[in-house]
Amino acid sequence: MADHSGQGKAALAALTGGALLGLSPIAMRLSELGPHASNFWRFLLALPILAVWAAVARPIPTARQTGWILFGGILFGIEVSLWAAALGLTTVANATLLANLTPVFAALFGWFLFRERLGLPVAAGVAISLAGAVLLAFARAQAAAGPTGDPETGWIGDALGLCAAVGYAGYLLILRMLGKQVNVGAVMFVATIGAALVALALALVFHEPFLPQTLNGWLILIALAVIVQVGGQGLVAYGVGRLPIVASTVLLWMQPLVAAALSWMLFSEALGALALIGAALVLAGIYVVQRNRERPSSDATAASSAPSDTPR
Repeated sequence: MADHSGQGKAALAALTGGALLGLSPIAMRLSELGPHASNFWRFLLALPILAVWAAVARPIPTARQTGWILFGGILFGIEVSLWAAALGLTTVANATLLANLTPVFAALFGWFLFRERLGLPVAAGVAISLAGAVLLAFARAQAAAGPTGDPETGWIGDALGLCAAVGYAGYLLILRMLGKQVNVGAVMFVATIGAALVALALALVFHEPFLPQTLNGWLILIALAVIVQVGGQGLVAYGVGRLPIVASTVLLWMQPLVAAALSWMLFSEALGALALIGAALVLAGIYVVQRNRERPSSDATAASSAPSDTPR
């Protein structure tokens, strides 16, 4: 019973974290800076809060664990940058769809590394959510401005979007691997340092301005740091570290749903019938996965000789 209660809290954390991450594209759109400079401030402004969290957190990560977390943060920083680059080279639909394939790659990696078996109900939930994410991406792209998929560069954008999904899956797998061994505060602090270094390097390479011109510009960056990085990613780190990787990553499909709803309210980007059907399918798939998430975890535990709740 305690384990089910703990998994319920972890699922709620991942779901809420995914919803908060939906604020990220809205804030990035409103930011006065380029994508890499905006991400740099997002990470940098979050570090003081995360440093306090890490200082009071126990257990303290070992040197080996710190190295893995730092590598995960670098993967996360690269993923965010690849996503931004993909949007400039391919269609919005392609970039969104490919970046949302993270749960698919996470399922494959989780099966290979952790022997987490994907039960039929969970697989059905993943398929339903994936279909919904595809519909939502294409429906939102119909009215989006931007690249139309130039054959000369479109394939590069598609490849970057796919790499972004793989990179984020790798970051989440590291969280999954260390989630029960290291406190979330320490994980977030070290990972955010890695991501900040990537964002800083890219902002310098692309000569992006670093300082917002207005108070509103600073407030947007602070919101990115506190709400998205500390709140959203912190809740995601907690949830992913305590759930089967497939269950936790599917819950993150709340991000495009929230982003779509906020775009509708703030930018008058109305959701048509196709987008609403896609949103409903995403929610239905999440419900199916949540309803059956304990089953693959318990099956995998029985098949493993490891003493932990889920196989390592």
